[in-house]
Amino acid sequence: MLEFRGITKIYSVKKKKVIGVDHVSLTINRGDIFGIVGYSGAGKSSLLRCINLLERPTSGEILIDGVNLTKLSSSQLRQARLKIGMIFQHFYLISQKTVSENIAFALKAANLPVNKIPARVDELLEMVGLSEKRDVYPAQLSGGQKQRVGIARALANNPSILLCDEATSALDPKTTVSILRLLKEINIKLGITIVLITHEMDVVKEICNRMAIMQDGKVIEEGEVYDIFASPQEILTQEFISSVVSFEIPAAILKDVRGQIVKILFKGNVAGEGVISDTIQRFNVKGNFLHGTIEYIQERPLGIFLMELQGEQNELSKAVAYMTKRGALVEVIQHV
Repeated sequence: MLEFRGITKIYSVKKKKVIGVDHVSLTINRGDIFGIVGYSGAGKSSLLRCINLLERPTSGEILIDGVNLTKLSSSQLRQARLKIGMIFQHFYLISQKTVSENIAFALKAANLPVNKIPARVDELLEMVGLSEKRDVYPAQLSGGQKQRVGIARALANNPSILLCDEATSALDPKTTVSILRLLKEINIKLGITIVLITHEMDVVKEICNRMAIMQDGKVIEEGEVYDIFASPQEILTQEFISSVVSFEIPAAILKDVRGQIVKILFKGNVAGEGVISDTIQRFNVKGNFLHGTIEYIQERPLGIFLMELQGEQNELSKAVAYMTKRGALVEVIQHV
């Protein structure tokens, strides 16, 4: 388990104090893939670097499995850091060394016996799908392949936590998906906890099970990814989610709407049921779909639809009440 307890990080910039992280408390469970989301300057990377004390907090505590890293001696901290792997946006491979030598470098730094290094390198290369690239130099690799080397290097010392700082931001969409799938496989196979910094909600939706939204150094919303997508509470969270699930209705369509516009959200199994069709058949209302989608988050369906409902107000109220009773979340956006 990874715990942040009242973490604050203050920087001195031109004799002024700038708060990078502002009293953040979070718990990340063992085996989570936890996404920390925010725009540039929100404090997410500063918070990430506090985990392994690359950035030492101004105040607060970082605990891993109950051990307070901020209280460790220098030698104890070096040992603790061996169990925290890290991958970066820009890879940071040693250009003069081959793929296998880049990975071996991390093993040598951790004082693994020399006779055990080749076998461990081969194991890691197979894990990330780069066995045939062992003697290639970084300049000969694609961006996705470079990141795979970075992942192999980060896993060299069998860490319990893997930190990912914008690990897919420099990659194209297709390569991003392949890297996220690899991280998910590693999470399942090794049971490793992954903390992922990103500003891309597609990344969070793809592999994270829990998440936090940061703004101005603070965590403003946190929870299960599914629940946050289903019912975002903060304006910033809604803004991030709209980048993945957009419900902007063209003005040309809105001007022709004569009925009541409702947003209907179906969670879990309810998303696959014919609630809307049953409602239209049961009550004296007409329905017109304006927008809709079914997203799959953690393999659970989340259906979100915008509809125009026409009919007498009494029938419209009954229809909304019926859909709510069937398990839908119904929000009236525009009245008749």
